[in-house]
Amino acid sequence: MKISILAAEARKKGLDIIGTGDVFHKQWNQYLQENLSYEVDGLYSPSKKESNTLFIATGEVEDNEHIHHLVIVPSLKTGIEIAIEFEKKNKIKLSRYGGRPRVNMDASQLVDLVREYNCLIGPAHIFTPFTSIFRENKYSSLKDCFKESTAKVDFVELGLSANSAMADKIKELWGYTFLSNSDSHSPKSSKIGREANVIEVDDVSFSSIQKSLEKGKKSKIILNVGLDPRLGKYHLSFCYKCRRRIVYIHNPSKIYDEKFIYFEKENEKQFMISISARKLRCPACNGLLKLGVNDRVELLATTNKKNTKRPPYFDSVPLVSLISKGLKIKNPDSKTVIKEYNRLIATFENEYNILLNASIEEIRKENDYVGKKIELMRENKLEIIPGGGGNYGELV
Repeated sequence: MKISILAAEARKKGLDIIGTGDVFHKQWNQYLQENLSYEVDGLYSPSKKESNTLFIATGEVEDNEHIHHLVIVPSLKTGIEIAIEFEKKNKIKLSRYGGRPRVNMDASQLVDLVREYNCLIGPAHIFTPFTSIFRENKYSSLKDCFKESTAKVDFVELGLSANSAMADKIKELWGYTFLSNSDSHSPKSSKIGREANVIEVDDVSFSSIQKSLEKGKKSKIILNVGLDPRLGKYHLSFCYKCRRRIVYIHNPSKIYDEKFIYFEKENEKQFMISISARKLRCPACNGLLKLGVNDRVELLATTNKKNTKRPPYFDSVPLVSLISKGLKIKNPDSKTVIKEYNRLIATFENEYNILLNASIEEIRKENDYVGKKIELMRENKLEIIPGGGGNYGELV
């Protein structure tokens, strides 16, 4: 991980601001301080000016119930101050946990602490099966988890396997800002900036971003851009042991194959309930079954109404994935794929311009397959084999 690479890749994506990730890791924080220059009110620019992309201090924290929380921090210095406070309160060395501290605090205690430092905080990848607030047999509401500190929660982060329409099936979440953020631990074109948020701000500063992310009517999120949830690694329910994904179809002709388990669609809800109660085992290997994001959302759903005040969410596919599929190359990070990726970036300025704005006709002139797929993507007509059990979904 290098600032120069992160900055260059962020520029290719079309990102104005990118999170540093791991701001509570002392060695990484020191590296950031040595390679970033303070620009204005909580934002930093690469010291070598590789791009115009700015950096904002961000980190993730795991609480004592193995729930991950995203924290947006006013400065790199504040990140160190919080890290020292974590160590002091928990009598631990954060270096044990890599970039994501694990603290002996519940969610409400964590929120209270970081808010003392003027941070923004919200639960991360809220539906994923292992380390999220709404995972199977965990919490069914923010209030149950954050208790008296619920009002201090600034946002919820959706994760790669969910989108706004799914999360808005839970009425409690209607009053919260949704963020769509992606992995901060890989600088590859296939990973960095897979998700982004378009935010209206008064000026480019931490305080302005903080104001724009306020809950409810004051939120100034204009657009969430996220991975099509079907491409996420935990979208479908799955077998914890063999990792086969569960699909519900009418009158299945077989019970399972190499990749999937087939259950009768008519009994879909009952299967979900049985999986959650751990009363159902894998017909292929007898392993325990686990709820994926889609099924967990269905069990938590409290409304079927549409939240008309929610900003639009664009279900996207990374450009390198479209290119690799068109070239029939399995690895989206291969030299051939990246060469074509860089050529298209040079032609259309950045990836998000290609995915969201560029003329389909102009894209097809440069790469017909990519242009056709982007047209389908913009119309929500892409065919995708959904992911699950740690396996990403696949374009058809």
